[in-house]
Amino acid sequence: MKNIIKPIDSNLILVPTDFTEVAGFAMQHASELAKLFNKTICLLHVVETGLLESAKSKDQKEEEALAKLKQAAEKNQQASGIETTFVTRRGNIFDTIGSIADELNAALVVMGTHGVIGMQHVVGSKALRVITNANRPFVVVQKKAMLAHGYKNIILPIDFSRETKQKLVWAVELAKVFKSFLHILADHESDEYAARAVNNNIAYAENYLRERGCAFEVSKAPKGDFTKETIAFAKSKEADLIIIMTNQEKEFSHYIIGPYEQNVIANPEAIPVMTLNPVNNMVSKGGHLFNFSNY
Repeated sequence: MKNIIKPIDSNLILVPTDFTEVAGFAMQHASELAKLFNKTICLLHVVETGLLESAKSKDQKEEEALAKLKQAAEKNQQASGIETTFVTRRGNIFDTIGSIADELNAALVVMGTHGVIGMQHVVGSKALRVITNANRPFVVVQKKAMLAHGYKNIILPIDFSRETKQKLVWAVELAKVFKSFLHILADHESDEYAARAVNNNIAYAENYLRERGCAFEVSKAPKGDFTKETIAFAKSKEADLIIIMTNQEKEFSHYIIGPYEQNVIANPEAIPVMTLNPVNNMVSKGGHLFNFSNY
């Protein structure tokens, strides 16, 4: 264990921690993923300081954080056998998590959230600065450990957007490792054009998954709130993971977390959620930062 940043390390999973219980659950998920995908873990604590705070106070906060990180890293490495490094950085969580993920070229960020209340702080209106600016996948977990079977039941909500198909890439790779069953939930659309787009996306998904030997089923959501239907569907399937896309605000060319994404991430069933930013060109071997071809 050491306090070091490797300049380029695509074999790394970043775990932001505030030393709370939910951060421990995030570390557990990250450790299980690291074992399966041959990754290391880096713990990050963002030291938030005030503009008028003295340099001595800032230094003291950072020293205290480093001591806690060292202890957490040692404990995780002993328990999981996964190499665990750590780093602190002064700033705010909204900007710093993404910038460190970019600096480390982290393959994945696994982050804890405190549910609906915590979402107001961690992934509320400033979510694009936490999740979307990092330009890499996030797995957001609540107080729920990964079970021994891992992400066995994965939910794939499919809507009319073209980008929604990109989640299939990750779903397939996770399914290979966890022998997952993929549950596709098609959004109900009253508009004829949107309904046709949903059907086209479902047809694409069926063909894509069938060609890759994945076990899956397709269900259609009833007319109503797709957020509530997604969560209810995930509960009924005893889901271990939900995979969603962020939305691209085309006028401004950046990504946003809308009400649907926020509510799914903060679902009351505490089901972990993987969030993906759309990429311009779909890739065939996995996430653009996760080199699945090595496995």
